[in-house]
Amino acid sequence: MSANTHKKEVSALIQSVLNEMETLVAELRQCKGDTHILKRAKGSILHDFYNACERIFELIAREVNGGIPQTQQWHKKLLYMMTVSVGGVRPAVISKELAAKLDEYLSFRHIFRNIYGFELEGEKLERLAREMGGIVLKFKKEIKVFLKRL
Repeated sequence: MSANTHKKEVSALIQSVLNEMETLVAELRQCKGDTHILKRAKGSILHDFYNACERIFELIAREVNGGIPQTQQWHKKLLYMMTVSVGGVRPAVISKELAAKLDEYLSFRHIFRNIYGFELEGEKLERLAREMGGIVLKFKKEIKVFLKRL
């Protein structure tokens, strides 16, 4: 496979995940109210949002960098690897500022996976839900810049 074909394939896969993020944003808009069921739904959407981000990072790490980190804290390392330009391989994928915001969603995902849905706390959940639309826009913008520079 030529380098150009490989780049197009990676770009198409990334665009597919970015499109899925729009579905998550639309679903989140429908979660109005503060019931336990809606908190569970919001938590699930926030969880899925970070999964989508990480799916893109894993794709870039495997297809461009040559592999994902093999450490116990690989999720966090993968996130911050995306803020660094790898000379001769790829430019930085996202900014350090965006990575810091995404780190909050990574932390939330860890909590979400390890508690019962009825234990979700409202304040952090609501803040992350409120901010997600703007974070998705910033993420998409930075990923598109990355793809142009790749």
